[in-house]
Amino acid sequence: MRLVHQKGVVTAVYLRRHGVSYQSMLKYRKSNWLRSLGNGAFCESGDVPSIDAALAALVEQLGLPLHLGGKTALARRGIMQYVPIGGLPAEIYLRRGVRLPKWFSVAYAGRFVCKRTSLFPDETGVEHREAVCAVSSPERAFLELAAEVPQKVALGELYQLMEFADTLRPKLVSELLTKCGSVKAKRVFLLLADDIGHRWTKRVDLSGIDLGSGCRVIDKDGEFQPKYNVVVKPWREY
Repeated sequence: MRLVHQKGVVTAVYLRRHGVSYQSMLKYRKSNWLRSLGNGAFCESGDVPSIDAALAALVEQLGLPLHLGGKTALARRGIMQYVPIGGLPAEIYLRRGVRLPKWFSVAYAGRFVCKRTSLFPDETGVEHREAVCAVSSPERAFLELAAEVPQKVALGELYQLMEFADTLRPKLVSELLTKCGSVKAKRVFLLLADDIGHRWTKRVDLSGIDLGSGCRVIDKDGEFQPKYNVVVKPWREY
C-alpha cells in the first residue's frame, strides 16, 4: 500500500496508524526514500510539497479543525481581482486553543498567517468544496475581514472587495450576522453593503441581528456615520 502520495505530506501519526514503526520511518529516511519535513512529517525524497498538500495532511491525517478564510477564501472564489505576484499567505483560521504542529510552522514559515478567533460559535458558512480543506464562503470571509478593520484591513480595501460581492446569499448573510460575535464587524459590513447597494442587501433580514449599543470609533479622525453609529474615515478614497 502506498502511504505517501507524490507531492504529498505524510505524518508520523498517520504512518503509525497504518502499522509503520518509528524504526521503519528512520530506515526509510536513511535509505533516502523519505525526506523529513520536521519532527512528525515526511514526504518522498525529491518532492517539494505545496502548502495545500500540508494543509490536507493536517485535516485528513491529524483531524485539525481549521479552514481557509479572509482574503485567501475570496481569492480562491475568484472575488479578489488583484492577487500579488507569488500569491497571498494562506489565512488559516483555528479555534482558540488549537495549535499547528511545529513541523508545519517551520517548513511553511512565511507562507501562512494563523488566525485564532471566536468570531462565530460554529462552522456556519464554512464550505467543504475543495480537496485541501474547508474554505469560508464569501459571506463569512467578508465578515472575517470586517472584524480586522482597521488594524489589519483598511476600510477602503474592504469596500473595494465588496464591490465585487454581487452574488452573496441573503439568507446566509442574515444567519452569519445573527451569529457573529463582533458588533464592529457587523456594523462595518452593513455600512459598506448599504453604500454599495447590491441587490441582495435589501433581502437581508435584520430583525434578529444584535448591533449593540454605543458608538464604535473605528478611526479617531474619521466621520460619524449615524445609521450604524460608527466613526470611520471616508472609504472611497482608498
